[in-house]
Amino acid sequence: MCVGIVNWNTRELLTQCLDSLMPDCEAGVVEVVVVDNSSSDGSADHVAAAYPAVRLIRNPQNAGFTRAVNQAFDAADAEYFLMLNSDARVTPGAIRHCIEYLDVQGDVAAVGCRITYPDGRPQSSCFRFPSPWGVVLTTAWLSQAFPDSAVLNWGRYGRRDWEAPRDVDCVMGSFLLLRRTAIGGPVLLDEGFWMYGEEADLCFRLQRAGWRVVYLPDAGIVHHHGASTRDAERAAWGYAARQRAILRFIRKWRGDVAGWLANLVMALGMLPRAAGWWLADAASRFRAGKHSGRHLRARVLGFHLAACVRPSRLETSWEPAGVRLASPREASHIIART
Repeated sequence: MCVGIVNWNTRELLTQCLDSLMPDCEAGVVEVVVVDNSSSDGSADHVAAAYPAVRLIRNPQNAGFTRAVNQAFDAADAEYFLMLNSDARVTPGAIRHCIEYLDVQGDVAAVGCRITYPDGRPQSSCFRFPSPWGVVLTTAWLSQAFPDSAVLNWGRYGRRDWEAPRDVDCVMGSFLLLRRTAIGGPVLLDEGFWMYGEEADLCFRLQRAGWRVVYLPDAGIVHHHGASTRDAERAAWGYAARQRAILRFIRKWRGDVAGWLANLVMALGMLPRAAGWWLADAASRFRAGKHSGRHLRARVLGFHLAACVRPSRLETSWEPAGVRLASPREASHIIART
């Protein structure tokens, strides 16, 4: 199988990630492809020098997460392909367990695993597809206020720490193992999702084609969440990217009306907080002489308000050329021919 890792300025965490993969790599269980998105922290040179067994692809500029994953996917020949975040550390035996599960369950196209923070706290490992109802719950802070509620935290399944394999809408892209024969071409992800939302789109397309997506609790990773977007400006940019990804998914798969309604809910939810963002940013500039990043959230509000009047501003696109998923029946014929 092949592990595809996209890196952007996470050298130290990437080192931990690759170290966790080396036992399986040296045993011949996996091959590793790292796509570096023009990092400025010496990541690419470090990988080239310290990990000669890793295939390195250097992008001259930041191509975006989804395009970089597609590069890794296109470079791989193995039957199984693992999307793995550079800030994740794989626990011993996790990959082998997932492969064994896919070998037995022929109608499963994608699996995810248990995800924890470095201190052992559980992270959300799976979630439901974005919808206007999910946007209402998160915008009203009901999901955040009642994280263990299966009703109010509907989008995250109530953060249940399941102890048995379970079919879910979507597993987190920080660890997403795929059956290659389910993909009908060299392109894996819709590159219109520049970053965030791509795994939801992929899992949705897989299930439309007749495949199952499964969460496995007996495999796990330790994930340093959001390592590439930790400073204030990048965090605010990440917030905006997530909002747009949710809207793009809803409009793409639920229709224009659902997309417009979800955008309206987001705008109404942000309005009461906008003044606070501007004041906090002004205070930061007065005290530290730099932006806090909150002014970017206010700009996101401007985008939402403009899109309420001009829905055409909501981004959407259909499957690009080369993106087609094979059904389980078609995949079985591919396997038989090979």
